[in-house]
Amino acid sequence: MFDFFNLSSKAYARRAETMLREARFAQLEHEAAAEHHSALARMYAERVARLEGHTRRTEPHPQAQAAAPALSPDGQRGERAPFRVLTQTDAQATG
Repeated sequence: MFDFFNLSSKAYARRAETMLREARFAQLEHEAAAEHHSALARMYAERVARLEGHTRRTEPHPQAQAAAPALSPDGQRGERAPFRVLTQTDAQATG
């Protein structure tokens, strides 16, 4: 039968060294992953700034939107029919 409770000091030292090597390897892996994620975070921050700058340059000005001719219901440029909100009494009168 195995004697798990009475490990020799040599076996304990070997196990401790193995755990230390595993911990150092895990530390190295996580540092590499952190470096990779940090680079990705910088790249995406630059991308966001570039896209925000692009959208600011391409957004039409409010005056330009008001001056642009509207599309008619058939898709042609021209004057748009006046917009009217129908109320319930309007609907009853036409119905």
